[in-house]
Amino acid sequence: MNKKLLENAIKEKSLIGIRTNSTDWGESIIGFIVGIEETFFTINEIDEYGLFIGNTIIAIQDIVNIEINDRYQKRLKFIHENSSMFKPNNRISIWKSDVELFPNFKFLNENQIITTFYFDEDDYVIGIIIKFNKESILIKNIGREGDDDGMSCYPIVKIIGLRYNSIEEQKIKLLYENRACFYKE
Repeated sequence: MNKKLLENAIKEKSLIGIRTNSTDWGESIIGFIVGIEETFFTINEIDEYGLFIGNTIIAIQDIVNIEINDRYQKRLKFIHENSSMFKPNNRISIWKSDVELFPNFKFLNENQIITTFYFDEDDYVIGIIIKFNKESILIKNIGREGDDDGMSCYPIVKIIGLRYNSIEEQKIKLLYENRACFYKE
């Protein structure tokens, strides 16, 4: 059955996810099948930003499971189809804290720019500023797949920096502005 699914993925030019014996649990190789032989196939992998990262040849017998057209893949295919819009050299990172960021907050709020707010190097939230004052900031949270994720209020003194216009925020903006596409039947 796996070989049939691979052949169908080539025919339909569909994005496909492959889990193999050699892939860490929870991870899959995602891309387009570009060739099949008797015992091996070739997948042209794409990364989370929809960019091709190279071909991988895999033994068909090493397939643990195949995933087709799941929620993540639908979004990744959309990202792939629109990845030429990304501007990789547009990232702005600012490492300041609390009141030093007020002019930046004002700009980001006025322009409704999707931003990553850092509270620690590995502790962050992504979203759009709703409002702020000298004590706190109210953020409309946006998930990495472009979905609304509620609101959060944080003390200004906890913010150590922010980033916007990186490929990550560009990707989230693309998905956020087109989120209705992913909930149609």
